[in-house]
Amino acid sequence: MRYDTKIEKVVIGHGSRAMEFQIEVIADFNQAIDDMFAELQSRGEQDLLTDLCPYFGTVWDSARALSSQLAAEPQSNVMGQSFLEIGCGLAIPSMVLLKLDAGKVIATDLHPDVPGFLERNFAANHLSGHPAFSYRSLDWRTRSSEVLAERPQWILASDVLYDRGQAEAVAGFLAEAFAAGASRATITDPGRPYLQDFVSACDRLGLQSSVEIFRTDSADSRRDCFVLRIVQGNGMGRTKGGGA
Repeated sequence: MRYDTKIEKVVIGHGSRAMEFQIEVIADFNQAIDDMFAELQSRGEQDLLTDLCPYFGTVWDSARALSSQLAAEPQSNVMGQSFLEIGCGLAIPSMVLLKLDAGKVIATDLHPDVPGFLERNFAANHLSGHPAFSYRSLDWRTRSSEVLAERPQWILASDVLYDRGQAEAVAGFLAEAFAAGASRATITDPGRPYLQDFVSACDRLGLQSSVEIFRTDSADSRRDCFVLRIVQGNGMGRTKGGGA
């Protein structure tokens, strides 16, 4: 599908560690959804709207939160490490990792229009052809063995708990990732209704989570995001408050 787009400046981090990106986004997200629904309706394929809705085309607060958390990590936690971002959309967290000299970054998404946006945005931010980066089209709800065979150490996702089935699906994927050798996961969420279902699903699968609040906008608490840090086994599980 063809979208009207615009360039948005995205600043991640603060002070000397701040990173600035020029990101092509969908100009009018709501109009793009309406246009997508009209197109699918004309083809009698309205049931595909969930998978083809252009959620990927905007910079969500959860992506800002995840990117900011990564930018604040000690360099030793990132340099040379292997990362997998699921439901990457515009993949700003992956771009941050490349700027921080991660050893391997795999970004995945299901939407067929994501690769074109990534190609243009990576070029605009001088990341085209980065040797540490690869993109995979992946429905992680049903197919995970191929990408997990590359043994990513750290699993990342932002705002992927947007419908009822996602809570169990994301938790199940993380359990598979830990079984394949991952050591940690970080999930950011704006407080969607299925967040607690996800935490409960992680508990049932033996995954421990800690939760903190990330203040995306110091003047607007409605934009606060939850940052969930997840490991296998024990040692976490306490909720606390925090900020940028």
